[in-house]
Amino acid sequence: MSDIFHEAERDYKREQMKKLWERFGIVVIAIAVLIIAGTAGWRGYLHWQQSQANESGDLFFSALELAQQEDHAGAATALASLAESGPAGYKLLARFRAASEFAQADDRAAGIAAFDAIAADSAVPTLYRNLARVRAGYLALDDGDRAAVDERVAALAVGEGPWRQAAREVAGLAAYSAGDLAAAEGYFRQIADDRAATGEFQNRAQLMLSLIQSAKPPAAASGGDPS
Repeated sequence: MSDIFHEAERDYKREQMKKLWERFGIVVIAIAVLIIAGTAGWRGYLHWQQSQANESGDLFFSALELAQQEDHAGAATALASLAESGPAGYKLLARFRAASEFAQADDRAAGIAAFDAIAADSAVPTLYRNLARVRAGYLALDDGDRAAVDERVAALAVGEGPWRQAAREVAGLAAYSAGDLAAAEGYFRQIADDRAATGEFQNRAQLMLSLIQSAKPPAAASGGDPS
């Protein structure tokens, strides 16, 4: 009786499985196909992504070779193209370098515009947007337009932001070039008194403070009474 019972139970289970397969077999097959196709598709995407990264890396280093050969205009064009079509990992790097190469190619206006575009791009992290503002400010120094410099860096020169020293330096140089020695001294004094400032910033600040002192009228430099 026990054997008959087990045999009947097995028959029942087989019948149930048959019914389930007849009802849901196509769904199981479809799911299996989707899993296989999805896995293959994902692997294909990863392979494509790696190929794109490799290709972009080759293009980036080719552009750097142009820059080393003093073909800054060609490097800027190549990098700008990569910034438009390359993967995310290279886009921002290419944009920054393209802006620098435009400036190296004596197209300062294009360099400033490229840095300004990065600074205005809300998709770029704030840290790099502010760096772009500082870089644009440095380039704008050569135009002698203090207002254009301050527009980009003045807000970054206050507080404890990571680019404050660079922003103060740019703003100080713009003030010095404009003959505003008091403002220039204030910016460079902030750098000199900031213990977090690196040695390079400190050294340049001290040099500029010396130049400012030597540029002041004797009475103003010594603090004496002009009468």
